[in-house]
Amino acid sequence: MGWRKTGIFRAPDEVLVMTCDVCECDIGFEDGRRPHTHFRVSLHPNAGSIDAQNPDVVLCSKECLRAFAARTAGPERAPIR
Repeated sequence: MGWRKTGIFRAPDEVLVMTCDVCECDIGFEDGRRPHTHFRVSLHPNAGSIDAQNPDVVLCSKECLRAFAARTAGPERAPIR
């Protein structure tokens, strides 16, 4: 390995990393590199349009979705038989 001398200095790029809002584990980069499957939960009514909903939370798994739903205030709904 050696140093490559190109003479061009590039400024560092800012990269945002998505993390789960419940367990704070790494989901992937927001620019589309290395994305993992995840859930985006938004509350309604939402200020965004149909195709551009602003998610309130980003979750990495069904377990985190259940944990988030268990601590979220909202209407109690009994299962329908």
